[in-house]
Amino acid sequence: MKMKMFVGRTEEETMAMVRAEMGPDAVILSTREREDDGYFEIRAAIERSFSPKFATPKFAEVRPMFDETRSQLSSSLRWHGAPDGFVHMVSEASARLGAGMEPHAALAAGIEGILTFNALRPQPEKSLLLVGPHGSGKTTATAKIARFLSDRKHPIEPVAADFDSSGQVARLAALMLKPSVTFALSPDHLMKLVRDADDRGQKLVIDCPSFNPLDEADMKRCSDLISYMNVEPVLVLAADGHPMELEDNARAFAQAGCRRVILTRIDAVRRRGGAIAAISSARLSIASLGLTSNARCGLTPASSERIARLFLSGVDVPEADQLKGAA
Repeated sequence: MKMKMFVGRTEEETMAMVRAEMGPDAVILSTREREDDGYFEIRAAIERSFSPKFATPKFAEVRPMFDETRSQLSSSLRWHGAPDGFVHMVSEASARLGAGMEPHAALAAGIEGILTFNALRPQPEKSLLLVGPHGSGKTTATAKIARFLSDRKHPIEPVAADFDSSGQVARLAALMLKPSVTFALSPDHLMKLVRDADDRGQKLVIDCPSFNPLDEADMKRCSDLISYMNVEPVLVLAADGHPMELEDNARAFAQAGCRRVILTRIDAVRRRGGAIAAISSARLSIASLGLTSNARCGLTPASSERIARLFLSGVDVPEADQLKGAA
């Protein structure tokens, strides 16, 4: 089996490169647009060699084979409520990229070929603007980032963008164990706070008001707010909900400018296949996992190994604990 990454100026140009070199039998593992230069990357794989002289003879007999590992992985993904298309894509990639491996390692290899991961780090290049629908856990995520990604030399200041006076300031202050936090009562006020922080060389993590992904006007306001400031928008998405609704929400915020996502409320649901599939469909990179609503516990960096352990964990063992132990 051969795997290769192709880079082109447009998705159509890159796909043409894949077909020209690998032919119609190529399996597309992942597609993404690079943030730095706007070029497209496509990872593809094929079982045969690229050279025609190593191709399987046309008269060769194709015998059906039962793949126990692929069957086990498909069953686990379906138990977690993953859509059939995602189940087929991941199990196929796992069988090809993780051939001969144990189920967990094979699934991790398949997930690595389908999903992308980009963890939140201390000293971010831009201030972070946490966006998402109502009840997704933005305020708690803001407090966790401010508390656990800050250091004395490079503190990250939490800001409550309480445009609708819904009490975000008090909630964020309580989670930060402070009498008050910096807040903005209007978009103009928030833009000024970001500009002033940039002038000081300081980074902010902003608890943004909720935006309704079903309301086009509301999402236009979200997109405009992102474009007017020197910030990185990060989607905060709760793992509970209908898979198709989660996919629609993820796509709406990806269209507004989000490239990374924090997946929260993992401890509140047992079947999370729909959330992972939604993130894959929206072509977002998973930054962090929220394993608990306790603000004294930080966010867990996401990885293919952690996601694989999530899917294969037994129902008798607390899955959040197993995720914490995954490296």
